[in-house]
Amino acid sequence: MALSAVLTQTLIATASGAVVPAAELLVVSYGARQHIRKNALQHLHQEITITRKAGSFSFEESLAKLVERGTIDRNEARLRAPHPEEFDSIKT
Repeated sequence: MALSAVLTQTLIATASGAVVPAAELLVVSYGARQHIRKNALQHLHQEITITRKAGSFSFEESLAKLVERGTIDRNEARLRAPHPEEFDSIKT
């Protein structure tokens, strides 16, 4: 069986005026397929956590890496985070 994944990204402006991508990757598992079939898309974020060992990562993790590198401001990243409480729990 081939591995399926869903990648989403958005471009975020830096202080210097450049744009950088922040992304989220979901390695699609049986559970994710079931959520998609049932149109229960609110559960897909949980699937990212479940499939992290397979390579999934959240948008919040991507934002945290950009903050850690000094690419974007922490406040800007938090405003962009769909799950700010998760972003706050990531050590940068």
